[in-house]
Amino acid sequence: MGKNRLAVRLLIILVLAISLAGCKNEKKQKALVEEIARAKAEAVKFKAETVQLKSEISYLNEKLVTANQARDNMQIQLDQVIKDSNAAGTNEDNIQQENDKLRKLLADQLKKNNEQEKQLETLRTVIRELQTRMEPNKITEHPPTPIEETPASK
Repeated sequence: MGKNRLAVRLLIILVLAISLAGCKNEKKQKALVEEIARAKAEAVKFKAETVQLKSEISYLNEKLVTANQARDNMQIQLDQVIKDSNAAGTNEDNIQQENDKLRKLLADQLKKNNEQEKQLETLRTVIRELQTRMEPNKITEHPPTPIEETPASK
């Protein structure tokens, strides 16, 4: 758009210059000279604006590149956070599954321990009964050794 205006202004200057050459009237010549001067000034103004706009475009392009790099870095960080979050969720699931297995194993072991304690108590009872039955029949033999309870069964 700026180039079109510049071309139009230069065309006007050219037309005015040609008109000037054929014009004999001094007032008209002065008016044309003033118009040419205004057109030249406007052309210089347009050139300055064009340079300024090109400078601004260059600056904005640099800013855009910087913003795109920052966005790309943020996207990489976001992807890493999502990856870490997913890994943490998977680890949490694995830990929960392992915890459940260990709880079940502990419950089974406690159940077995209780059953063994019951069996041990039954065996002690049977041994006591046998000892009491054997004592009256015993002739001077060594005294029976009592079965001591283990600390785990108390």
